[in-house]
Amino acid sequence: MTPFLRTAIPILFLSLMLQGCGDYREINDLAIVDMVGVDVDEDGNYLGYYQVVNPNGIASTKTGGSRSPIYTYVFKGKSWAEFTSKATQTVPREIFVSHYQAYIVSKRLAANGLGDLLNFLESDPSRRMATALFVTKDSVGDIMNTYVPLESNVGKDLRNIQQLQVDFTGKDVGESKINTLLENFESLKLTFVSNIMLSSKKPITTTKRYESIEGNTGNFTYTGVSIIRKGQFIGELKAEQVVPLYFMLGKSKTLHQHIELSSEEFADLQMLSKPKIKRRFTLIDGEPTLHLTIKPKLKLLNIHQNKRLDSQTLRRLEKRFNEEMTDQVTDLLKLAKKEKWDLLGLEERISHTTGRGWTELKANPDSWMRTKVTLDIKSSIVKTGVLVTPYEGG
Repeated sequence: MTPFLRTAIPILFLSLMLQGCGDYREINDLAIVDMVGVDVDEDGNYLGYYQVVNPNGIASTKTGGSRSPIYTYVFKGKSWAEFTSKATQTVPREIFVSHYQAYIVSKRLAANGLGDLLNFLESDPSRRMATALFVTKDSVGDIMNTYVPLESNVGKDLRNIQQLQVDFTGKDVGESKINTLLENFESLKLTFVSNIMLSSKKPITTTKRYESIEGNTGNFTYTGVSIIRKGQFIGELKAEQVVPLYFMLGKSKTLHQHIELSSEEFADLQMLSKPKIKRRFTLIDGEPTLHLTIKPKLKLLNIHQNKRLDSQTLRRLEKRFNEEMTDQVTDLLKLAKKEKWDLLGLEERISHTTGRGWTELKANPDSWMRTKVTLDIKSSIVKTGVLVTPYEGG
């Protein structure tokens, strides 16, 4: 017997004795959930919507077919754990929720409190906790039963919309996730969850949606953020108000600002990266004071004027940007104080501050509202493009 055969025969014998993995599951035995929606009805029953991927449907949409790439199943129960057993009565495959891409929560459920839901999700370590989280005023059923253009799965569409806000508008910073809500649940920190709504009055529930050229119809629109404290909805901000929020928190890596210097002069500025922020929290005459120094770097995207661009014009633009952002942040802080939204985390900051004079403030949970916030924005335009002298043709 050759050396090769002496080695190969034992290996072949041992391989015949091996068995397949006991917990191996064929993909055709699974109902892979791409998106989950949750709600509560007037009787206190929980509603769970599971958007399940249809692999054959996804393949058909790529080849011009019209089979549905997703199917949505809805279940009702008194607890979140009931849905798994109820799914076996309707869905012919095992529900697999470890890789869903988006989680939709109704505003009604968020207002009632998300404690039970978060405890349920936390109890299952196999669930994906870093997934995108959204709150909607619209019917969760309508959200879960509509087709969107360009993407065959809705969860990916929503995640892309969220990421575009992070990359281009400064109206989101990518923290709207289930695990962020869990991390802040037992603390005083606020969580800002992305809000969405349907861009049309009715959901588009058939694959004829893919035959329509209207891209805006049957789509989702980002509208701002819900403010969540300890798992409870306490308010919301419009998309335009989110810009100064993340700017003063130093979290946004970009934003756009339209600047008007006169009736015939205007420009557009873009922040290039997260601004540098210096925070000084002190007691002045027994009252807490927070001073923020923010130093954003800007790019000149566009300017309309009839003269050569010079350093004097750049300084005017910087000054105007500082003034407008100061006004926006000031207006937001006034609204927050009126609504008792601790956007800057002042209560937690006071609780962790040591020294003479802070003991009395720590004893009063509302003492953060006495904090005086002052702002000093020092922007600098570091990029101006290539157009220095405007064209005079036309």
